Order: sequence, then structure tokens, then C-alpha cells
Amino acid sequence: MLRVLVHRTHQFILLCAGLLSLAATEGFLCPKPVVSPDCLVVPMHSNVTLTCPGCSDTASWKRHSQTSSPMKKVPRLLRNVQYRHVDNYTCFRDKEAVCTVQLLVEEKLETPVFQCYLRYPTSFIICEWTPVEELPRHATITLIKAIIDRSQLSLDKVPCKYTQSTKKVKCRVKSEKNLKTTLFLSMCVMGNYDSKRSKMINSTVGNLVHPEPPANVTVSPVEGAARKLKVSWGIPKFWDSHYYGLHYEVQYSVETSLHTSNVTTTEPYYVIDDAVMGTKHVVMVRAQEEFHYGSWSSWSLPAEGTPWGDNPRTRPTQDPGDYDVTFYSTSENFDSEEDEEAPENPPTSMVRQYTLLVVGVNLGLCSILLVGIMMRAQMVRRQLRIKGTKLWDLFFRFSDGTKQGAQTNDSLLMTPCVTPTTEKSSAPTEDNGR
Repeated sequence: MLRVLVHRTHQFILLCAGLLSLAATEGFLCPKPVVSPDCLVVPMHSNVTLTCPGCSDTASWKRHSQTSSPMKKVPRLLRNVQYRHVDNYTCFRDKEAVCTVQLLVEEKLETPVFQCYLRYPTSFIICEWTPVEELPRHATITLIKAIIDRSQLSLDKVPCKYTQSTKKVKCRVKSEKNLKTTLFLSMCVMGNYDSKRSKMINSTVGNLVHPEPPANVTVSPVEGAARKLKVSWGIPKFWDSHYYGLHYEVQYSVETSLHTSNVTTTEPYYVIDDAVMGTKHVVMVRAQEEFHYGSWSSWSLPAEGTPWGDNPRTRPTQDPGDYDVTFYSTSENFDSEEDEEAPENPPTSMVRQYTLLVVGVNLGLCSILLVGIMMRAQMVRRQLRIKGTKLWDLFFRFSDGTKQGAQTNDSLLMTPCVTPTTEKSSAPTEDNGR
């Protein structure tokens, strides 16, 4: 415990020593420009009369042109002075130079307020600043990077570029491999006679990691699943996915609700399993370095999708849970309460399905019953034929291959049963009867 305390105290002392040395070099970091005593500083859009010691009213003035070697003759009175008039002017009398004056325009330099980030851990550090006021064309902007290592201060100054179309200043400086290295970053803007320096940014390299938003976010229904949506996206722009991983946060909500749900995943896709049927959902995704270095990216552009299914009017209403959902219909006679309780006219597709189901069940039962009756009749007939009993002659009487005529019930009862092989006897005589 004591050793840890001593180590931290030592680090604190070294850091203080480095900060003191950094403060001592503040004038070196963003120095004021050196201005000649003969310099003439005038307000913007003012009228200026050129003058210098020994130069009379009849003398001529010439400007030191930066684009061509010979000096250009100019009038003594300059009207509506702007930044383009900034230059050195020489007074000539009898073709001889008498004196030279430097004309400067008052500058309204703005103190830079900038931010820095890395698109992935080992990329260049990018710092950006968007000035509120118009930046003078002759102004120079410099990014200052300082690293304090064991009370040793190392400085690096990198020029920045101002883009007129975007009105933005951008700087690129080399990063450090160790993500735990502490950096001190500052920006200096310098004009012709003044300079402004921003506040110092104190941060580790890892804390500057800020990926771009995930690209190409799409939302698609899952076939056959009325409450699922599949969200997929691409790797953020500039991210080096070969060496560094990401984890993502997915935010989704029903289009008409203020309630949002957030989930995290390490895969470049996610399946929402609690979507509301037949309702459009809005989804956004953002990314962060897998070990939580730096900050989350900005949210991606919103993507929309609706779960799998037909027209929502043909489905029963479901409880949306915590979602605040409002259902809409293009029909003027639509009444959500009547549809939920007892619809008088059910949809045609639902009636057709029920009718087909009832008819199919009835046909199946009738077919099974008919097959049973036929099988039972065959079994009875087979048993009678095998036994060869009197019942066979009773119901199936044949003589010489010809079927007998119909007989009454009384004659059947009085007629004796004989085997099929016995010949038919003649009518009984009176003697036989006796």
C-alpha cells in the first residue's frame, strides 16, 4: 500500500513539473507577431491616407506586389480598406524611395474552440474547429501537441488547413501507440499583429477514439414471424476491422410512440423479437470500441421497417405492452372498439378459411364412415360363404344358375332348408301326405 502511494506521488510530481515547463513555453507555443514601429493599423472598411516621415503631398506611392516584381503605383488615399489592402507601401520623391509604411487592418481573431478524435485507435488524431466569424485569409492556424514523459516535455507543432467551402479548420497529427499515453493539445491562430490560443485539452489517446456511425442500416421483416424484425448494418467508415473490434447499441421504437428500447450486441446485426404487428418501427444504431475506449459514435440515420404479415386490418388486435400505439385506417367507417369486441362483418379471407375447414372435416368423416360400412359388409358376406349354413340358401338361392322368384314370408317359413347340392323335389301327393 505504501509503495503504491509513493509511486502515485512520484507520478504527480513529474506531471506538475511537466505542466510547469509547458506553462513556461506558452509564449513559444503561440507568440505574438513582431510588428514594425512604422506599422499603420487601421479599422476594417475605413478610409486611409498614406503618410510617413519625409514624404510630402506631391510624392507618389507604390505598393510592394506579391504577385509581380515591379511595384504598382497607388493613390495616396485608400478607400474602404480590407484585408486585401494589407501590404508594404513606399513613398517616392524624384524617383527615389523616401520611406516605407506597413499597412495592417485590425483583426477580430476568435479564440479557437476545437475538438479532437481518432476514427480508430492507431489512426491520425484529427482536430476540427468551425469559426463563428470569418477567418482572415492571411491567418495561420497551428495545432500544438505536447507529451509529458517522466518530467520530459516533447512538443510537436502541426499546421492546420482552413477550407473555405466548409468554413472549417482541420488538423492531422500523429497519434501514440500506447492508448494510455496522456496528451496535451492546443490550437493557435495567428494574424498579422495579434494571436489567440485555445484552452489546453488534456486527454489520453484512448479517450479520443470516436468511430463514425455504422453504415447502411437496414430493417427487414423475418418471414413467417409477425413480431420480429432483422436489423443489419455495415462497419463504420474508416474503421480498421482487422485489428480492432466494436460493440453496437441498437435503439428502436414504434413510429407513433415516444418510448424507445435499447439493446447492445457485438454482431453486425440484431433480431428484434418484441415488435408490434403491422406497425412501422424506427431503428438507429451507434458503435463504440470493443473495450470501451473513447466515446460512442453518433447515431446512424434512422431506418424503418414493418414486421412480416398481410394487411394489419385482417389480424386480431394485440396488446402493445408498454408501447403507446395509435392505430390508423384509411377507411371512414373504421371503429377500433367495434372491431376488437365483435366485428359484424368479418373479413372475406377469414370466412373463406373457416368454410373450407368445415367442409374438409365433414368430407373426411363421411369418407371414413363409408369405408367402415363397406369393410363390415365384406366381412359378413365372407363369414356366411365360409360357413355354408342355411342362412346362405335363405338369402342367396340359386337353381341351375338362375335366381328364384320372390316368395312371400309365409312360403319361406313353410319351405324346408336343403343343402345346395340336393335336387328340388316334386309337389307332394296325397299318398305322401298321408
